[in-house]
Amino acid sequence: MDSVLSSNSGTCGWFEADVRERHSYLLFQQPDKIAEAIRLFSDVKLWQNVALQLSIPEQDVKTRLKLIVDRRNKIAHEADIDPSFPNMRWPISRSDVNQSLTYITQICESIYVAVQ
Repeated sequence: MDSVLSSNSGTCGWFEADVRERHSYLLFQQPDKIAEAIRLFSDVKLWQNVALQLSIPEQDVKTRLKLIVDRRNKIAHEADIDPSFPNMRWPISRSDVNQSLTYITQICESIYVAVQ
């Protein structure tokens, strides 16, 4: 999106600057916050459209995203420690990471299509 806004600086540069100024301190990780950010420039029913593109029920799309975000937060803020086993980290496999990356990519691409 940066390249699109930058290349159209005469028409969209003000929008990019305004969004960055007003929202730079906010996190857009949770589904509700992502939809809120998209509503700044589009009235699309975001998660309904994403769910249709992914052929997954809307609630499942949001739940899976929330789980990925929660895990990311545990890794970033709690050292991914399992509280039931002192000083033991939650297991994570390369497959888990790859599946999460693939899913996030699919969501991003679906959001891009939905707001076109």
